Amino acid sequence: MLGLLIKDFYNIRKQALWYAAMIVLFCVISVFLHNVAFAATIGILVTISMPLTAIAYEEKDGWQKFVVASGLRTGTIVFEKYLLGILFALVSTAGYSAAFAIAGAETNQLMEFIAPVCMQFIALAVVLPIIFRFGVEKGRVYMIVLAVVLMAALIGLMPLFGDIMEDGGQLVFTVCIAAATVVLFVASYIISCAIYKHKEF
Repeated sequence: MLGLLIKDFYNIRKQALWYAAMIVLFCVISVFLHNVAFAATIGILVTISMPLTAIAYEEKDGWQKFVVASGLRTGTIVFEKYLLGILFALVSTAGYSAAFAIAGAETNQLMEFIAPVCMQFIALAVVLPIIFRFGVEKGRVYMIVLAVVLMAALIGLMPLFGDIMEDGGQLVFTVCIAAATVVLFVASYIISCAIYKHKEF
């Protein structure tokens, strides 16, 4: 597992630095505009783009044939890509957290913080099975469509979060979206394992 991660980080190191710069830029924009949606949306893009970039390198170099032939467990191969996305999601979340705090978000708007964070993992859970099934080239189209839809939804809904949730509604919403994210993530991993296991390279 560690070896796979090191290999991916080495392959995508240039892209990782570029996306890190984008995270910083979008967080700064969020602070100046007092709109954390910008920091949240870049998180979605980074979370799904980095595993996709790593898989693209593998497809180009024929790595997938090699790693399957090596006898490495399918679950390990698949989980490493999820872990890669999770790590970048955590980096994005750290930047978003800073922007959220500095921008002066109301302390009672927990869902305004949780919802965008969960959307990163939801996007990853939806995209990876598609990429494993169709490959990077075809899957990239689906990824772009999904990213645009999620970003538009996030930007459009965030200003409404404070108005539609009152009293205990915020806590209920937060718990529900967090639980749904975990369930979707587990289901996505199981589906991806099944796809990868039966895929011909």
